[in-house]
Amino acid sequence: MGTGPNVTIEVDRAETGGTFTNYDVIRGTVRLTVTSSISLNYVQVKLEGIAKTEMKIPRTSNGREHGRKRDRDGGRGRERDQILQDVHRVLYDTMIVFPPDNVRQVSSAKEFTLTPGNYSYPFQFKLPLNNSCVKLSGITNKVSFSKQNFSLVLNNGNFNRGVLRNFAQQYVPVPGGGGGSSGANKSQGYHVTSQLPPSLSGMSDFASVKYFVKVTCKRSSFMKANLRSIDPFIFLPLDLDAHERFTPGDGEYREVFVRRGISFRDRIPEIVAVKVPKEKQQQALPPLPAQRRNRGILSRFIAPAFAPAPSSSPRSSSTSKRNVHEIESTDVNFSFEARFRYPAFLIPTKKPSFKLFLLTSVKPSKFSLQQYGSPDESNGLGIVYFQKLKVELLSTTTISVLENNGVSNEIHKGQHSEPILICNNTYQNLKLDLKNCTRSRSSSATSSSNVPQEIYELEIPRKYYDNCILPDYLAPSFKTCNISRRYTLAITAGFSSDKIYNLDDKAEAEKKIQYATLDFSDIKVLSGLNMTSSLHSNASASSLPYRKSSTSSSPMVSDNKSKPPGVAPPEKDSSAYFNGQADMSSIDQSPPPHDNDTSNLPTYDEVVQESSYQDHSEHYRARRRYQQHETYYNDLD
Repeated sequence: MGTGPNVTIEVDRAETGGTFTNYDVIRGTVRLTVTSSISLNYVQVKLEGIAKTEMKIPRTSNGREHGRKRDRDGGRGRERDQILQDVHRVLYDTMIVFPPDNVRQVSSAKEFTLTPGNYSYPFQFKLPLNNSCVKLSGITNKVSFSKQNFSLVLNNGNFNRGVLRNFAQQYVPVPGGGGGSSGANKSQGYHVTSQLPPSLSGMSDFASVKYFVKVTCKRSSFMKANLRSIDPFIFLPLDLDAHERFTPGDGEYREVFVRRGISFRDRIPEIVAVKVPKEKQQQALPPLPAQRRNRGILSRFIAPAFAPAPSSSPRSSSTSKRNVHEIESTDVNFSFEARFRYPAFLIPTKKPSFKLFLLTSVKPSKFSLQQYGSPDESNGLGIVYFQKLKVELLSTTTISVLENNGVSNEIHKGQHSEPILICNNTYQNLKLDLKNCTRSRSSSATSSSNVPQEIYELEIPRKYYDNCILPDYLAPSFKTCNISRRYTLAITAGFSSDKIYNLDDKAEAEKKIQYATLDFSDIKVLSGLNMTSSLHSNASASSLPYRKSSTSSSPMVSDNKSKPPGVAPPEKDSSAYFNGQADMSSIDQSPPPHDNDTSNLPTYDEVVQESSYQDHSEHYRARRRYQQHETYYNDLD
């Protein structure tokens, strides 16, 4: 007993590494196996992108109340949760691969018969820049019914049980007045035009964005099921304004920064110099050991603040008391700052684009022994021990579902947040010294009126936080009709004025470490994909680029290198291929003409733009391993 007809669809991923982006030409092949003659109306290939959301709305049986109400009397007001779904087709395109366009133009046949054999039909689509949800009124107005929650979905809106009643009331005359309502209030701005969102999964039915190519073999008989096959693919959008992030049009260097102040109370220098009269130098200072006589000129003028005085005689003791200077403590104030070049962004798998600094309004000379002739030596007052660094990213996904009661639309919103630990570094007593600060020329030094004009900064070496890299599975920031994704970055650093001998000792760490947290409320996560020359060529082309198909190994397909995409080459016996009214002898099978016009030279703007194109090798490396959850490949139809 033979098997029935079978159709499969294969997307070519060889040139893209499995990830597609805006202006890519997505190619593939439909393979149809026929075991016995079948009649088809057509073979259609669809390119689709679906953004789907789902929410549970608390209800009560005696009204449309969205908050949970508990009936303490046990009677009216029984709780029920209604499940609302919202489905938007953000991408939709179709093409008929069988019969070919030139056949349909000359034939009035409504069905065609394929004899047993193997057939292949190439196809290709160009992925656009923006979604097309608003334009596809004929598609988005499709009515569906959910057996799970017994609700209708129409025009991306969920209809509750009062929809039929309210629709009818619109056309019932109102006593003492005119007709009913002129029509249902439409939600304004619910459909938005934006760049195609990235593939999104791993959040169950709460939110998902899926892309796929689907083939449908439409059977001519209603009694026989259509043949279908689906091949999902991953989409990652371009960072179209990436070149502006590095070369602002106005030529001005701008920054985004967040700063938090820290104060070390009652600090005293580790080294204190006391000037002693020359006639008392021999008496006040003990002789230096031979191995330490080469310390330089400071050995004659500097003594520890609390060094015991020579005790050779009572007189020397009384003399030393007159030479003791009381050292006054001081507060050391500085700031911890993270700085981005405007606008602030991060790219998964790339090293962090921010820089970390310590800032102070005190001249670095106060933290050195400059007044004693040794500016390169530290007095210890400005020593800061960097102990910990923690970087977290908060992912926030906001969704909406549209509910319609026949009169008005109501939008319900939901939110899901997920903290993502980027790095949690420990540096035991990493020594930083404010003595090494230099005058800051950053815009952050003069951005606030309450900050002194002269700010000195010390950059924390990047090698200590280069591991703060975003994981590759993160979706870039985006907004589409019913789903948006944004991120918040939190950088927390721990500093101490004294060494910590045991970081595992929570009591010691809590006593000595001061923490400063820097919050960036809306940090952009980019895809890392920039425009290339080939993508720009695809974007500016009015039609899809012609590409010769590879020779098929199927015994039923002849050499089709000379035929345009979408034309299924016939067998040698045309009557065995078609059993319709098409006259194959009248079909023009010549290849499309080649465009040899070279008169269109690039403009100056095009040349400038081309200089900002991403290198091809870097671009395909940036088509990172953006993998999706296993649920991405389920429930696509």
